[in-house]
Amino acid sequence: MKDTAETFIANKDKPSFWLLHSLGWMTYVFIFTVDNVFFYRDFNRIGFEVFFPLVLSGVFAALLTWPLRYIYRQCWGLPSVWLIVTIMLCSLLVTGIWTPIKNIAMWYFYENFDVLSLIAGNPSEDFKWYMLFMSVSYAFFMIFVWSTLYFGINYHFRLINEKKMHIEAVRLSHISQIKMLRYQINPHFLFNSLNAVSTLVLRGSKEKANGMLIRLSTFLRFSLDNDPEKKIRLYDELKALMLYLEIEKTRFDDRLTVKFEIEPQTEALLVPSLLLQPLVENSIKYAIAQMSKGGLIEVTAKCLHCCLQMEVADNGPVQDNAYLDVKSKNKGQTASSHTGVGVQNIVDRLNVLYPDNHSFNIIRGLTMGYSVQISIPMEYS
Repeated sequence: MKDTAETFIANKDKPSFWLLHSLGWMTYVFIFTVDNVFFYRDFNRIGFEVFFPLVLSGVFAALLTWPLRYIYRQCWGLPSVWLIVTIMLCSLLVTGIWTPIKNIAMWYFYENFDVLSLIAGNPSEDFKWYMLFMSVSYAFFMIFVWSTLYFGINYHFRLINEKKMHIEAVRLSHISQIKMLRYQINPHFLFNSLNAVSTLVLRGSKEKANGMLIRLSTFLRFSLDNDPEKKIRLYDELKALMLYLEIEKTRFDDRLTVKFEIEPQTEALLVPSLLLQPLVENSIKYAIAQMSKGGLIEVTAKCLHCCLQMEVADNGPVQDNAYLDVKSKNKGQTASSHTGVGVQNIVDRLNVLYPDNHSFNIIRGLTMGYSVQISIPMEYS
């Protein structure tokens, strides 16, 4: 497909060529009629009738410039120098045809010029052939202006269209990235949960395994029913987290205690779905699983400085080898995080959803435990 000026322009955005073409030459006729009637009236012997030769001149100009549209379409991709040369040559060609026609029309009304004698090759004695090209520079200027307007208007709408295409591409990329990052969580969590079910079955705890599978299916249904592109209320996020914790409590029994400190006003705020679950999962993996008893996870949410601040903290042992560096684009931070895709997934999702408008920090306790703190803008459903 050829790269033309109008290939990239949506018809619904760009005005009709014929509308602009007609309005342009009608404006030419109007301006020069006003000029001759009101400003050159002492030199205008035919008064308002000057309108008629100007109309003829405008009609001929419109007909002669119309084919330039198709020529210029094919020249859109030319290098700048060759494009300018093409515009100049085409303008000269049209000027060479339009100028004699325009002058003859004007003479016919002003001087009762014998057009038929000129066509027959028998003009009057005082006629000079070079007179046909009087005001050629003015005519060239008019055609050149038409040509530059053609390219300028098309280039303007081409830029608008390309900008819209770029925005749409970024939007689609943004959606795809969110979905990709979101769905990375499910296989990771599913693998761990099914391992736990398998362990329960091997131990002969069939009732617990059955109950865990029911809760797992409920959690996965919640996960799949929510569009990863959309945010959900913190209240719904906490409900999903509780489903997940019911699954994990089947594994850990009394070894796992969870405390929630949620300010009531935060429950209506929007958060990315499945934001807290990977953090709790990490705490269970690196804290609770390493302890024989007394495992504690605290989940808090509060509003502060127009931000929703969330925290997941545990009291597990500090293990340096259980952490790696996770790159955060938020103000160039580098945060240390648990090994695995879960926390890195959260960092990546926050970078996509809240670029330069969030914080993600991991704080290691002096003697035990880690605390993950997230701050995002307050958004209401």
